[in-house]
Amino acid sequence: MRFPCEYIASTMLPSLRIRIAHELRNKGKSQNEIAKLLGVKQPVVVSYLQKTISETGDEKINPHLDALSESISNMLFTQEPLDKVMKTICTKCKSLRVEGPLCSIHKTILPQLEIYHKCDICSGYKELPSLEERSIIISEIKEMFTQLSTHPTFYKWVPEIGSQLAQSDEKAKDLDDIASYPGRIIKVKEKIVTVSAPEFGSSKTMSSLLLWLRDKQSDIRWVLSFKNKSELLKKIELLKISYISTDSIDSKWEQTLNQLAKNPKVFNMRILLDSGSSGYEAMGYVFARTSKELLELVNKIFI
Repeated sequence: MRFPCEYIASTMLPSLRIRIAHELRNKGKSQNEIAKLLGVKQPVVVSYLQKTISETGDEKINPHLDALSESISNMLFTQEPLDKVMKTICTKCKSLRVEGPLCSIHKTILPQLEIYHKCDICSGYKELPSLEERSIIISEIKEMFTQLSTHPTFYKWVPEIGSQLAQSDEKAKDLDDIASYPGRIIKVKEKIVTVSAPEFGSSKTMSSLLLWLRDKQSDIRWVLSFKNKSELLKKIELLKISYISTDSIDSKWEQTLNQLAKNPKVFNMRILLDSGSSGYEAMGYVFARTSKELLELVNKIFI
């Protein structure tokens, strides 16, 4: 199996870089300046300039690369914003892939594709999330962290390994559809902090747990992990919050989830309490459909 991306990485992009290096050299840029603009070492630029344009690329895409390299070199020469430069290249790449010359090149590399007369592989799936949808989720998870950071006692419930906060989109199917904090939420004295910004596809454990429960409760979108303390169970029972208790979930993940799936409470569970085991901290997980519901549960439980 050969992907179009392989050809792009091995042939198209190197050919484009060589062309851009020549364009910038013709504009009077030094080898060191070109190296800085392209993000490579100076000896690499030397190797680019030693090659002639005719030695690179493919006759099917060379005209496109010639025009693109001229455009990109002008943008780099005039110090256009980096995002504009990259968008220009990525947009051109997609146009060459979707019913363009890269499509026919890919079919040459992978003859099995010839049976697809109207191949739409490179156009992607229609249900792919939009940038706007994902931006909203990132904003919401940041706002939730702000709420937790101003909570008077939540810092006391942050586990030694850190807490994790994750949110899915409405159609989440895999780990890449769930946003969370890669470096977790950690406690520093009486405050909670994060070491990095939230992003999609960064927490395998929390994402898989959230996806697992969404299979039972499709409207669940939030999960927050916390330290499971002995006094918590009585409080949850008094509040009449639906919960399930487990032990050693970290050491026997699949086995535990398979057993939980048989428990009728899984269809309205809001809290999962795990007692931990040797080498594993006792942890809890609170689930919610909305940010409002999650905050309500936090304010009820962590006081």
